Amino acid sequence: MKSTTALHSELSIPFVRNSVKLFSFSDLTDYDGKGGDYVRYRLSAKLEPCPQEKGHSETECYAEILSREEFEKNYPEFSADRALLRSLEHPHYCKAELLPNCAAGTLLLPQKAGLSGEGTALAFILDRHRLIFLDDSGTAGQFLEGFSAVNIPKDSGSAWLFFEFLESLIREDALFLQRYEKRLDGLEELLLESDGKDFGSKLHFYRRGLLRLGSYYSQLTDLADSLADNRNGLFSAKECRNFELFSDRVSRLSSHIRALREYSLQLQEIYQSKIDVRQNKIMQFLTVVTTLFMPLTLIAGWYGMNFSDMPELHAPYAYPIVIAISIAVTVIEIIYFKKKNWFH
Repeated sequence: MKSTTALHSELSIPFVRNSVKLFSFSDLTDYDGKGGDYVRYRLSAKLEPCPQEKGHSETECYAEILSREEFEKNYPEFSADRALLRSLEHPHYCKAELLPNCAAGTLLLPQKAGLSGEGTALAFILDRHRLIFLDDSGTAGQFLEGFSAVNIPKDSGSAWLFFEFLESLIREDALFLQRYEKRLDGLEELLLESDGKDFGSKLHFYRRGLLRLGSYYSQLTDLADSLADNRNGLFSAKECRNFELFSDRVSRLSSHIRALREYSLQLQEIYQSKIDVRQNKIMQFLTVVTTLFMPLTLIAGWYGMNFSDMPELHAPYAYPIVIAISIAVTVIEIIYFKKKNWFH
């Protein structure tokens, strides 16, 4: 039986775009989380790193990565906003809330190299000119470092950059789910060609992963829909359309997950039917054995009463006659059972 780590490693997929390595779930464990010498990036023709202490204009768009302690120190005005802090607390799932002057929320990203393990948690604050990540894991830093070599479309702002970040989370998920489906196909072949040893534990592993991904995609859809609603007028029509497109893509992934879960349920039913057939064969065998010995048990019990007036007890040929009758009854039963195919 393959270990859980081995099964996870077969499903991990690297992500490469335009020869620039961007965010990938499979690379999270390889990143040191330091994010280089800079934690702030300015949006221009490309994503340019700039010193944190360097000033910026009010119309300049930038992205910044901070720990929670650095955030409270550098942005005391945000730290005093209870509604904002409430949005950034408890990053146990993906969510987004539209506040009067910004959008804030949390992300819990499952690691596809280990779906059964803990995910990567981070928070974000997004307004017209700023995208702030509160991240101690290095996930956002890895994305921004890789994205710095990508040409940025004209008039793109912080909302576009956050949209690209969200896109990077799911860009290779269709291939990942195809590989997941192939693994389920392999389980089906294993079940049909053998007795299904270790099938139950493997299927449980994959179904648990599908449940985790299904919940993750559902949360991402709600997050994107919240941003696309744009109740606070923070985003342009084009930016809202981007979030709607992202929501549609995640919805298609959710549909794929539902199909795979139905497939896994069918495999579970096939597996259960094979167990039922095996149990029925065992019960049939026990029934045949019990039926074979039932007449012999009756004869033994009948003549085991040892009443003094039983004539067979004193007959000289009673014992061999009883033996012959027992053999004859057994042979007749075996012939009958063979005709009924009870031995198969």
